[in-house]
Amino acid sequence: MAALGTVLNGVGALFLTHAVYSTHEHTATFATTPLPLDISLELLTSILLLSLGIVISFAPLKPIQYAQWAGQISREGRHGEGRYTREGEEILSEGDPYAFLGLDSGIGGKGEGRRGFWDVKGKRKEYEEWVRDGGKQ
Repeated sequence: MAALGTVLNGVGALFLTHAVYSTHEHTATFATTPLPLDISLELLTSILLLSLGIVISFAPLKPIQYAQWAGQISREGRHGEGRYTREGEEILSEGDPYAFLGLDSGIGGKGEGRRGFWDVKGKRKEYEEWVRDGGKQ
C-alpha cells in the first residue's frame, strides 16, 4: 500500500504543479477573465489524489481505548524499533509506551494513578473533614 500511496502522491503533486503553473500563465495573459474549467478540475483532481495518497500511505492507527492497546502490546511483546546501539545491538521497545505516566494504581487502584496530577475529590474530602473539625489542624 505504501507504493500505491507514493505513486498517488507523485501524480497528485505533478497535477498540482501543472495546475498552479497554468493558473499563473492564465492570470498573467488574461487578467480580467475567469479561470477556465479545465484548470479548476485539474486542481481539484490533484487535491483528491494527494489526499488519497496521504491516507493510503499513512501508518495503521492504534486503538483508542488503553485496554485494547495494552492487550495488543502484551500479546506482541518486545519488538525492535529499527534503531541500533554503537555496538550493533538492536534496541528493543519496553512494550508499554505510556509506562512513564504511572497509570498502575489508576481506576481500580488506591490513588489517582497519574503522577503530577492533583486529586480533586480527595482534596475536597480532606477539606470537608477539616471544616467538620472546626478548621483546626
